[in-house]
Amino acid sequence: MAIPDLDKFSSSLQQGKIPVIKHFELNLDKGSHWAIAGNSGSGKPYALTYFLSVLKPMSGLIIIDPKFDTPSQWARENKIAVIHPVENHSKSDFVSQVNEQLNQCATLTQKRQAILYDNPNHQFTHLTIVIDEVLALSEGVNKNIKEAFFSLLSQIALLGHATKIHLFLGSQRFDHNTIPISVREQLNVLLQIGNINQKTTQFLFPDLDPEGIVIPTGHGTGIIQVVDNEHSYQVLPLLCPTYYTKRGIL
Repeated sequence: MAIPDLDKFSSSLQQGKIPVIKHFELNLDKGSHWAIAGNSGSGKPYALTYFLSVLKPMSGLIIIDPKFDTPSQWARENKIAVIHPVENHSKSDFVSQVNEQLNQCATLTQKRQAILYDNPNHQFTHLTIVIDEVLALSEGVNKNIKEAFFSLLSQIALLGHATKIHLFLGSQRFDHNTIPISVREQLNVLLQIGNINQKTTQFLFPDLDPEGIVIPTGHGTGIIQVVDNEHSYQVLPLLCPTYYTKRGIL
């Protein structure tokens, strides 16, 4: 799939529909929480930029970028605020700031739950919390701050489905040090970008034998699985759309 102008393409999409590969699209109303994994050099930033661009017209975005990298550059171009590390502040200060933001999101999920109790058909606007390189947040910080971070992620993961509050998590890997098992169990759009083998897929796709999957060549390739009532649970080869932006190809 080739997209000559990503911004124009994104603004023309039907609300909630996210094309991934030809004849295969995701429904934001069904895809609650996402994980995108890929080692350095895998093409993960390329894939992430695509998803951020198509999510922008259909969801509010909160972007947390511990490495102050691709998501921050995209957010600057698109005039969206980013939480990123600041010079002369410790890592614990940064993760505490992230926890404050997540706490506000957890409070919002509870408020929305209360609204649903009175009116089960209420339609909320989507809000997507994008955290790139989650491992960079959870590694090497004070135990209490890490536990608070994990607890808030778990709350949002458990309550987000009904309240249209989504997690979109990026990491080189998703072992138990990166996110709690309770969060991993709630993820229902799983993408592994780059090199596909038993080692790289062991956390997001523990039961998968990747031997039989033919991975396409190109930028932002890998595998995808969507766990909802619209798609089969099959793991599919992934080839991210080739896209161009105002600044050329990313």
